[in-house]
Amino acid sequence: MAVVCSKQARAKVMRLTLLDECGAVVEGPASTLVTDGFVSVTSTPNYLDAEEITQANANGDLCIDDRSDPALRWIDLSIIVCVTDPSMINLITGDPLVLDDAATPNTVGFRINAALTGTANFALEIWEGITGQACTVDGNPSYGYWLYPWVKDAQWGEWVHQNGALVLTFTARAVNGSGWGVGPYDVRRDATVPATLEPLLTAIDDDDFVHYEVSSAPLPTSACGAVALAIP
Repeated sequence: MAVVCSKQARAKVMRLTLLDECGAVVEGPASTLVTDGFVSVTSTPNYLDAEEITQANANGDLCIDDRSDPALRWIDLSIIVCVTDPSMINLITGDPLVLDDAATPNTVGFRINAALTGTANFALEIWEGITGQACTVDGNPSYGYWLYPWVKDAQWGEWVHQNGALVLTFTARAVNGSGWGVGPYDVRRDATVPATLEPLLTAIDDDDFVHYEVSSAPLPTSACGAVALAIP
């Protein structure tokens, strides 16, 4: 069995998908958003401290020396964006949108609301570039595909109005127990000839915090604002 290794650099796009309180995908008119307007996403696993039990015997020698297995609690995420997209902020934080008074209202802003901020549930996907790829016969480049199937508890970080770029920072937690399943998107090519685009081969299970694979499926297109998602 071959193993696919890769050297990755330069993240391309990320996609946010609205989830419900149980971590399941929500169908709706503004449930998904793709953007290349991010600076970085930093992942930091958070572990429960191991429990150690030791006991010396009557001679002072170590009689019992036991340590529990490490337990992954969640993955802390730090998300920095360089585009102020109200729909993206709403998907990450749950903060309400601000509309104008046009006959068909436009989304022109957002508010940080004490009752709503931090209430959003979303999935996060990131496509990472792979360096030094050889040209393939079908002309389809591969990417590192990273999926965080359930992210929640987002908090605002600092932002600075200055003689320079405005970037917004958020922290959140990637947790397990998602209802993502195989997902609502085609994110890989299957092994048939010619290949067809398919969702994940196997469903995300209750213990999965992150899914990663190399995929030659095409990148989703970055755009301003959230769009409709209809689950097949």
